[in-house]
Amino acid sequence: LRSGEHRRRTGMNGRTALVTGAGGFVGQALATGLADRGWDVVGVDRAFDAEVGDARVARIVADLADGVPADVPTADLVVHAAWTTTDPETLGVTAAEYHEANLRPLAATLHFCARVTPTAFVFLSSSGVFAPDDATGGLTDADVPTGSTPYAVAKREGEARVMAAAVPGATAFHIVRLGYLFGPGEVARPSRPGVSLVARWFAAAREGGPLEARSDDPEREWTFTPDLAPALERVVQAPPAGHPIHLGSPHVCRDRALAGLVADLFPGTEVGTVPAVGRVKPPMVPSDVAALRGFAWTDVPMGLRALVAGGAHGPVPAAELTALGVGGETA
Repeated sequence: LRSGEHRRRTGMNGRTALVTGAGGFVGQALATGLADRGWDVVGVDRAFDAEVGDARVARIVADLADGVPADVPTADLVVHAAWTTTDPETLGVTAAEYHEANLRPLAATLHFCARVTPTAFVFLSSSGVFAPDDATGGLTDADVPTGSTPYAVAKREGEARVMAAAVPGATAFHIVRLGYLFGPGEVARPSRPGVSLVARWFAAAREGGPLEARSDDPEREWTFTPDLAPALERVVQAPPAGHPIHLGSPHVCRDRALAGLVADLFPGTEVGTVPAVGRVKPPMVPSDVAALRGFAWTDVPMGLRALVAGGAHGPVPAAELTALGVGGETA
């Protein structure tokens, strides 16, 4: 048997992971989290932030639009987190150019997988594929996404391409949609200039300013990024669902309640109200994945305390997360 065939028949025994987009917020969280769990991790991105990173992650600087470099090693797990979330207008490109800029790196990564046959491939999609009217309650994986933004259209096309690439008996292809995220190491960068509400509120609180919450006070689900790697590790141990799954915490907060939790961590901080602009989609409902039953997702207050412990930008050490009760082990 080829080594890849042996791994597929005996389970996910290989421990080398390739994470694309590893210089970004989500990719960095996954790379660090997998390293914490004993994986040998290689990260690929067009650029890495010098002040944020993990020495255990081997970095390769490359533009995947030009293909996966020849020196990228064979991996047992490939996680495609590379994506430009900045809207085309801000980038100064057309919607078609934006579409191509995101799908060419995905095509290159899928070609790499066809060549090296990793045990598992994960495409990180998003609840951003949905429009606000796609569900009246929470957004489930049975709801049909109809988001029309360039981001939504490109992500849905990415999902379709990954599904089309799946070949029975070969690499296991998983598609996971992520929702609202918060965690250590979140900084603005050209491919993602916007940061989460939590990161914005932390910055405002540290500067002594008010925390601005929308007047319509929407509900959002929030997942602490250090939970992603242990959760994903469980997902890839199981057979693919055959459709996109919703990976995330069941913890839901209204904006004003979340702002209040942040304000409590910074005495003297006030919560203000600003007019609501646009509509916020309903919270994403996590898929019922057998491998994740009993998974202990970090609740929002505990995640916020961990962020305070970690400082402004730096990652929270794994030992400190464990001491705080964070880490996604079985409840």
